[in-house]
Amino acid sequence: MVDPRWRAVLTVTPYLVLGMLMAFTLAVEWGAWLRLAPTLVLCVVVGAWMLVMRTVSSPWRDRPWSIAAFMVVMIGLNLVLVLLNSWFGFLTIASFMFSYSIVEWPWQLAAVGATAAVAGIAQGSSLWEHPGAVLGILAVILLNIVVMCGLSWGLQLSANQMRLAATSVERARLAREIHDTLAQGFAGIVTQLQAAEQASEDATRQRHTDAALSLAREGLAEARRSVRALRPVVLDEVRLPDALRNLARDWSARTGIPVDVATAGDAGALQTDTEVALLRTAQEALANVERHADARHVMLELRADARGYRLEVRDDGRGFDPAEHALRSEHLEQGGFGLVGMRERIEGVAGSLVVESRPAGGTVVRVEVPT
Repeated sequence: MVDPRWRAVLTVTPYLVLGMLMAFTLAVEWGAWLRLAPTLVLCVVVGAWMLVMRTVSSPWRDRPWSIAAFMVVMIGLNLVLVLLNSWFGFLTIASFMFSYSIVEWPWQLAAVGATAAVAGIAQGSSLWEHPGAVLGILAVILLNIVVMCGLSWGLQLSANQMRLAATSVERARLAREIHDTLAQGFAGIVTQLQAAEQASEDATRQRHTDAALSLAREGLAEARRSVRALRPVVLDEVRLPDALRNLARDWSARTGIPVDVATAGDAGALQTDTEVALLRTAQEALANVERHADARHVMLELRADARGYRLEVRDDGRGFDPAEHALRSEHLEQGGFGLVGMRERIEGVAGSLVVESRPAGGTVVRVEVPT
């Protein structure tokens, strides 16, 4: 997902570039209506396309097929404008911004490469007047593709390195925290128990025993807090969408129940606690399906857009009455984290969890976490 601080820039800049190019075209082509009219019409189409597909909020805006269709048409329109007037190569600024901000890796390379080719055609337009023009234009296009795809590759490597660095910092923090709390607490317990073992009076022995018990309780509380904050190892290796796919694949292989996984948008900007909460919720939802639903099919969907993140786990199992089920918390908690625990975890990251179900009608666990 795009950083909220840059969202306004990414929204306004494409329209600003398009508007400046339209004004320049009007100034240069004024009076040449046969050339000016189709250019202006195409500019209006580009603006309308960006407005409908990216600016106006819609439930399908961040779905992969929608993003793919938007980029194909956007780059195609940009190419036609470049063939009419080479200065529309500057419109590739907008196409590059969309490619880097909304297209997931590795498909980003295809969008960046196609946009770079359009920019190369614009840059090489003056070479048509010279011998060997085709080779020259191809060289310019190839150079653009190599440079811009290399930049995309470098940004991806940089993002991966930043995630690894953040993981190392988090591990170091946890190591220090364990040393400063649990390790020291265990050392204190051992010391108190040794003192109690050597004490000759019952009162002294009891005092050391009570102190050891108090340290053990404090250590248990610290351990529980650390476990709640601990990032799953699987998220050190892949991003949340891939972690969910791996989770669904392994769960389906074990249970024999097919799971369809759909993801939309960029979940790369998720904070650690939010990422952990969503993964743990998906794990528990699937565990509940396995234990209680008797389902034949499960759908797991993760969406990321300007409003935040939504996770849904839907099954076609036997369902239940949520109101009646809430009264039996001991049943919900039996053998797992339970619906109550899932709700507490999601509320801990300022999100909300809703369960929709009815007997014989399947169940939907829906989680929403704001940006």
